[in-house]
Amino acid sequence: MNIVYEPPLREYMAQKGRAVIAVEVMSSQHSDIEVTELYVHLISDRQAAYFKEKKRFRAVTGELGEVLLPPYRLEYDETVTFGLRKLWIFRSVTQTGIRL
Repeated sequence: MNIVYEPPLREYMAQKGRAVIAVEVMSSQHSDIEVTELYVHLISDRQAAYFKEKKRFRAVTGELGEVLLPPYRLEYDETVTFGLRKLWIFRSVTQTGIRL
C-alpha cells in the first residue's frame, strides 16, 4: 500500500506538530437510519499508543509518519491518498482509497 499526502495536509501536519493519522469506523445508532462511515483525523503520540495497545489498530508507515488502521475488514486500493478539506474555519482530513 502506497500512502500519499497532499501538500495542504503536509503543511497542516507540520503546523500542528502531528505525524499520526487515525482511520476509525464510526456508527450512528440514534436515528431510524443507521449510518456507518470512516472518520479520519490527526492524533497525538499518546493517543496513538492507546489505539495500538487497547484498540489493536495496525500501524502502516508513511513518508511523514504512521497511519493507524482499525482491526476491521476494509478494502484498500494500491494507493491511499490523504488530503485536507477546509470548510469556513474548520479543517478535516480526507482520504481516498479506503472503503467499508
